[in-house]
Amino acid sequence: MWYNSGMNMKKSVILLALAAMGAFADAVTWDFPRTGSCHEGIPFADGTTGVLVWGGDDAINLTVGRADLWDHRGGYPWTAAQSYTNIVAALKSNDEQRLLSLFKKDTPAGEPRNPYMLPLGRVVVRMQGWKLVSGALDPKTGLGELLVSNGEKTLPVKMAMSMKSRVFAMKFPDEVAYAADTMHCMDFPEARKALARVGIEPAVKTRANIATDSKGEIFALPKGKSAEDGLTSVGETGGFDWDLPADQSVALRWMSVGPELRVSTSRSDNPEYPRAEYSRVRGESLDYWTEWWSKSARIDVPDETVQRVFDYGMYRFGAMTDPDGVPAGLQGPWLEDDRLVPWNGDYHFNINVQECYSPAYRGGHFENLMPLFRMVLSWRPRLRDNARRFCGIDDGYVLPHSVDDRGVCIGGFWTGTIDHASTAWVAAMMMKYVRYSGDVKFLREDAYDFMKGAMRVYREMMEETADGKLAIPIGPSPEWGGSGFREAVGRNPSFQLAAAHRLARDLIDAAQLLGEEPDRTWLDVESRLPLYTKAGRGIGLFENREFNGSHRHHSHMAGYYPFDVLPVEGDVYGQLAWDTYSNWTFRGTGCWTGWCVPWASILWTHVGSSAAAVGRLHDWARYFCNPGHASLHDAYDPGFTVFLPKRAFGDGKHGTVMQMDGQCAAATAAMELLVHEVGGKTEFFRGCPESWREVSFENIALSDGRRASGKRVGGKATITYSR
Repeated sequence: MWYNSGMNMKKSVILLALAAMGAFADAVTWDFPRTGSCHEGIPFADGTTGVLVWGGDDAINLTVGRADLWDHRGGYPWTAAQSYTNIVAALKSNDEQRLLSLFKKDTPAGEPRNPYMLPLGRVVVRMQGWKLVSGALDPKTGLGELLVSNGEKTLPVKMAMSMKSRVFAMKFPDEVAYAADTMHCMDFPEARKALARVGIEPAVKTRANIATDSKGEIFALPKGKSAEDGLTSVGETGGFDWDLPADQSVALRWMSVGPELRVSTSRSDNPEYPRAEYSRVRGESLDYWTEWWSKSARIDVPDETVQRVFDYGMYRFGAMTDPDGVPAGLQGPWLEDDRLVPWNGDYHFNINVQECYSPAYRGGHFENLMPLFRMVLSWRPRLRDNARRFCGIDDGYVLPHSVDDRGVCIGGFWTGTIDHASTAWVAAMMMKYVRYSGDVKFLREDAYDFMKGAMRVYREMMEETADGKLAIPIGPSPEWGGSGFREAVGRNPSFQLAAAHRLARDLIDAAQLLGEEPDRTWLDVESRLPLYTKAGRGIGLFENREFNGSHRHHSHMAGYYPFDVLPVEGDVYGQLAWDTYSNWTFRGTGCWTGWCVPWASILWTHVGSSAAAVGRLHDWARYFCNPGHASLHDAYDPGFTVFLPKRAFGDGKHGTVMQMDGQCAAATAAMELLVHEVGGKTEFFRGCPESWREVSFENIALSDGRRASGKRVGGKATITYSR
């Protein structure tokens, strides 16, 4: 059904374009066509449902995904054979087959190996005689628009999404006729083949005319029926209902009512129509984002790239982590519709989740952390059972690095499964939240228990050395060596040592906050466990294993950031930092991926190297963002890293794996340029180059519960504080 009111608007192209863009003075912009990937599109989300607006010529594609859409079948339960004792014994005896057999799993035919996130589908909008020209999104309001042209006129299509109504809405100009249709993910060959292989059937599509009564209630008319007495035909509705083998069904619905197109999703047995009108959705978006930015950190820097990275990154963080929404995985709610989601779309706890949520702290949006914390804490029975099987204790917690939203282990990546720093890092996130928010109640009732359980496991893993020290006999440095028998693990990994010290210090501080005496174990770990392992030039990966090649995970440097347990000054520690950073620089960026580049920026801020800190953010924006500003795992173009799609030069194939970790970490890195902690002490403008003659920030959160605002003009800084 084509919508066209037939009205003849007579405003000029120039006036319309200027009026359209006037409300988007600070907008992020898109040129169309954008047809390489849905992730080149304009993103909207309500914390659960995500919409990507892309396409070309007369077609507007609305790729729709949900952050809670899992097929929960499969997974790797922790077995009694996977004990730390057995793992260490297999490694010490050089028995590779024995080790790998501990993590072997047979998957029944017709079932998935792992839980994985499901793609959903697409609403395709066709315009009659009009083509896409450009698009814009205002991060400060959440409002977007498309400019469409018929060759004579250029008109705006308005877009908004509401956290309250949970509806995405578009309003077309009266002159633009359009028609909508639905595509389910299994309409695409790649997704259909993968899903059919594990016993999933296509969705059942729906379509009907819709009418309203005198009270404005909406009714779907039976197929082939027109409006009955007392009803007024107003448009169409379509979508699909999708039954899943082991999970609640999901529905997608769109409604075309006059010039408005509305889209929503549901996990209800009786899916609702997207009834909210565009004016309501627009107003709710304005209300939400006005409040968001009023309590958010804000920065003003004389660098267009860094400013955009911050503004747009904070928008996407706020869109995907609504306090009442679903915890964000690798892609948040923005899942492609034509294939399975890379890496199962899971929760990666060896850095990726931490980066996704990093803007919450300096950004001042502590409440956006709570869906993640509630989810992890709901897994405590499972994590306690993991610890029982791993090291034989009843009061510990073990969180594998890769899990679904029920805490079920994904994949056979054994070094990630035993990476206990994943547990410790989540515990550090919880304590960091307590410091920033002052939420001692959460500490007392939840975080303290989780932190203590994480340390109990670490202490069970440690052994006494001949010189009276403590050591971790075997552990991984994340993703180093893959699943290699010897390459992936070693004695006293610097990453694990730093995580254990962060945990010990946090527990000591937590006890003080709660008016308790710290456990002697925590004090013992802090005094007897090495802070790092030195090998070769600077900090090593493991004992007798230097950092000797370019790598995407800067884990051996985690004692600097994120854990901040290593000094960077003094005769010993100053030289250690110099040697470590020099060696890291020498090894280069050839094996880096997108999410590690903002981390590198913050590491440079940590030692006050502002040119490198800002330079890395430019590198990230240049190489790891596609033309639609989306954050990629692999580089979009060659020249920085070998992590590229397999292709010949110039054949037009670019990276398409989107992950939100890099986008959010880049926004965090922009804030850290202005406010950063070294040795627990707050430093201002540490990552800002001298060439930035005027730079300022407002309302950035500090770890002592205060907010800071500051300005530096001509080298002179002024800082004010508030609560």
